[in-house]
Amino acid sequence: MSSSIDEHHLQQYTSYAAQAGDWGHWVVRELGSGRYPNCKAVHTNMCPGAPPEGTSLTEKEKKGIARAEWFLGKPLNETHMGYAIEMRTRPQTIGVAFNDNPVGIMMFFGEKYNELADPSLGTATLVNEQWLHDLCTTLSLYFFTPPSVMTSMLSYYNNVRHEMYTKFDAKEENLIRVPLGVSTFPYDAFPAPKSGVETTCTDLKFFRDHDHGGHFACMECPEEMVRDMREFFGKWYKV
Repeated sequence: MSSSIDEHHLQQYTSYAAQAGDWGHWVVRELGSGRYPNCKAVHTNMCPGAPPEGTSLTEKEKKGIARAEWFLGKPLNETHMGYAIEMRTRPQTIGVAFNDNPVGIMMFFGEKYNELADPSLGTATLVNEQWLHDLCTTLSLYFFTPPSVMTSMLSYYNNVRHEMYTKFDAKEENLIRVPLGVSTFPYDAFPAPKSGVETTCTDLKFFRDHDHGGHFACMECPEEMVRDMREFFGKWYKV
């Protein structure tokens, strides 16, 4: 992941913090690894981590792990991960198919919005005007900038496989070493327990396990996300 980061550009900032989820989590993980001394703090809303064996888990934490197993699946190729297997093995095949196919792009994103958002919030539906607007905006970003929908799939081809997330994050060279804040949501693809997150870092300062929300937390729960980031960065981002 480090090769994709413009180190020269970042060096122009004497101090900065970073926030991301999904694939961006691995970007900010690299930035917070200690190899970029000007990065002072990191917050993420996805932080895959497996609790140490024998750890006592709450019922809510057990549900979170079950949620991850439901999404990732056992075996992997019989669940929701079919799209990822295609992208990480034949990205140009599916990429070319999507490149001039706005309906296909919308179907792909719509499926993810539908299954990885909190259904109780009522946001991830096509009858929700704001959600539909966001979906069309995302579609446009990819469709009107070819071949970006195809090149976006290379993140699956070039990076860590889903079934290796927790082991990758727990490796010594991949630990986040700056102050870390984590917000987790029950309908995310991988709502890790605090004990799991702690295996992926050396300085966890903030952890909040929300009762609602999903993978698209910034759209589903914008107020909660802003509140968490202000609280974490306000206390732990030291210029």
